Amino acid sequence: MPILANPASRRVVIPVGDSKVILVLRNYTTKEYTRYLSSQSKPKGKLPLDDNEVDEKWQARIDFIDELLIGIDARDGKGEPDHVAYLNNANDKEEPLTVEVPGWKEYVNASWKIAAALQIEGGLADGEEVLKN
Repeated sequence: MPILANPASRRVVIPVGDSKVILVLRNYTTKEYTRYLSSQSKPKGKLPLDDNEVDEKWQARIDFIDELLIGIDARDGKGEPDHVAYLNNANDKEEPLTVEVPGWKEYVNASWKIAAALQIEGGLADGEEVLKN
């Protein structure tokens, strides 16, 4: 089976306990990717950070994934389809998180976004094949 160099989307698998969250990302352009990688090579700001500061490299990872994020999926511990839920503040109920939820990307855990960015940096965003393992 050939390796597709420019897929329309990528499915990045993030382990969460026994389950898996799958962030569906649109393909990025060369310009977007080089801009992102450039943000990772800038000198780090001073440490430790105070309460009003954010390490720009971590924020750049979150922003990069937010820019590409087009969907979210999940698999349970047995590999069966599942869903990601969020707490709807309007009614205090857990509901499925889908792209139809207004501001849905804000509910996606920041650590999942960072993990996805790190996978892309390492070239580990394999796609559907990851789900078979």
